[in-house]
Amino acid sequence: MLPDIQPFFAHIGDDPLTCAFEEEKKDLPPLNGARMNKAEPSWDGGKFEDFAARAYIEGTGRPLALYVHVPFCHHHCKFCPFYKNRTSKTFSPEYAALLSREIADTAHVLREVIHRRSVRAIYFGGGTPSDLDTQDMVRLIRQLRDTFPVDADAEMTVEGRVRGFTADKGKAWAEAGANRFSLGVQTTDTKLRRSLGRISARDEIRENLNGLCESGAAVVADLIYGFPGQTKEMLAEDIRFLSEETGIHGLDLYKLGVFPDSPLDKAIRAGKLPPLPNFPELARMFGTAYEALLAYGYEHFSPKHWRRSPLERSVYNRLAFGQTDMLPFGSGAGGRLGAISLGNIGELKNYTEKVSRGEKPLARIAPVPLRDAQEGFETALSAAMEALKLPKLDEWPRSHRQQGEKLLDQWRRAGLLVEEKDGEEMRMTCAGNFWSPRLKKMLLDFAATPAAG
Repeated sequence: MLPDIQPFFAHIGDDPLTCAFEEEKKDLPPLNGARMNKAEPSWDGGKFEDFAARAYIEGTGRPLALYVHVPFCHHHCKFCPFYKNRTSKTFSPEYAALLSREIADTAHVLREVIHRRSVRAIYFGGGTPSDLDTQDMVRLIRQLRDTFPVDADAEMTVEGRVRGFTADKGKAWAEAGANRFSLGVQTTDTKLRRSLGRISARDEIRENLNGLCESGAAVVADLIYGFPGQTKEMLAEDIRFLSEETGIHGLDLYKLGVFPDSPLDKAIRAGKLPPLPNFPELARMFGTAYEALLAYGYEHFSPKHWRRSPLERSVYNRLAFGQTDMLPFGSGAGGRLGAISLGNIGELKNYTEKVSRGEKPLARIAPVPLRDAQEGFETALSAAMEALKLPKLDEWPRSHRQQGEKLLDQWRRAGLLVEEKDGEEMRMTCAGNFWSPRLKKMLLDFAATPAAG
């Protein structure tokens, strides 16, 4: 018998964006409780210095990236789940010195093997890395490049917010080696920005984005859809403004996630902000953005990333979703070495104490599964969906190919897929991209379904 495909069919109607499937209600975990109830697997492999060199060299077949976390912000925006520490006048030299010490000590542990691998991407995330003083960031960039063998074409990203991310900083950091700046714009509507705790008005967005473009680095703006009070017309105007009045090279589009008991959640429940858009409104907002970006000549090259210049490559974002080895630096940074998950201490005082003692400031060391990158339907599915497609049928489990072909044809008739010219691959439509998380989950469930009878 063949596996039953009926439960996986989409509804065929006039608007696949809103009606292909029923809305799936999902609650995000509380901000401070996401990890509290999750027990980590036990670890008995010793301290970082005991296993790091061996794990590092065992991963020569995998890409290597460096992640540097800067958990400081000028203030806490209502929608942000990542706020940890408030920026102070003295934070930059103090925190940069800690990062420099951690980088040097980590390199010392790896000293005998460090040049056996090259770095594909470096990412300064946060928080607000652009709050670092100009010369502090310059020194960190140069230290990383001098310490690790960095590929000549490696991507180095600095995240930031509009306020304070000046053209002078961009010029200095690009000269030091950064070649990509990612700014959390979220929305260009000044009134909406102010309601969310964002400070900069439109004129400052225009000035700073265009100033950063003069650095020669790729400049990418993040947009979010689904804010309380936001409409599809407002989102379309965001895209018009960024496309016509700035020289950005790429744009990232994310759906808002509202965490229970976050400042945004509390403001909505207290009536201080309008209700969130309903599900059909969210779907139509995505559709509006999708069509507008295509009309402005952007290439949709990965699920949440769009570009209109080859300068934008989004290397780190692509690597982060694969089996990439990633060395973490900074309070709260996360990474992995092969089958070992690593997480630095998030509490700043304890992080400082450990770094000051010359220890790798890890709060988490845990085993994680390492899949063979050449095997498994999940691997093939993830790789295909990163390219906005679904895997060829010869990459499906053999027992599910006959029914899988019928399922893909049903999704095609429902408006979620379109057949590629070669007839072997299916590319996701606008609606398919909106529903892509659901499609992935359903395909994994389908592949796990035993044949009936």
